[in-house]
Amino acid sequence: MMAKEKPPITVVGDVGGRIAIIVDDIIDDVGDFVAAAEILKERGAYKIYIMATHGLLSADAPRLIEESAIDVVVVTNTVPHEVQKLQCPKIKTVDVSMILAEAIRRIHNGESMAYLFRNITVDD
Repeated sequence: MMAKEKPPITVVGDVGGRIAIIVDDIIDDVGDFVAAAEILKERGAYKIYIMATHGLLSADAPRLIEESAIDVVVVTNTVPHEVQKLQCPKIKTVDVSMILAEAIRRIHNGESMAYLFRNITVDD
């Protein structure tokens, strides 16, 4: 393998009849995600979810996602992507503004950050 060359996509284990979840920090160029979804679908995964913290979703990413085997892409609202959501209903957003604001407030006031990990629920 040469520098910057990507290794082949490998699936370890049996995904047949299961939900596949791919997690990454950033989703920008979706080519690798689409390729992974195709392989997972070929191996029998019946749902494919992509989860990423930052949804940059550049260029034709919305179209590629819409036309792919990916069922849902979930990203946070750390990067604006409203236009991409209009182009692809498979893109869903999790709002993290309240937890980030609380983290900033706690750091500013010298309060424990552990509270956020113990007491904030999915409903919050």
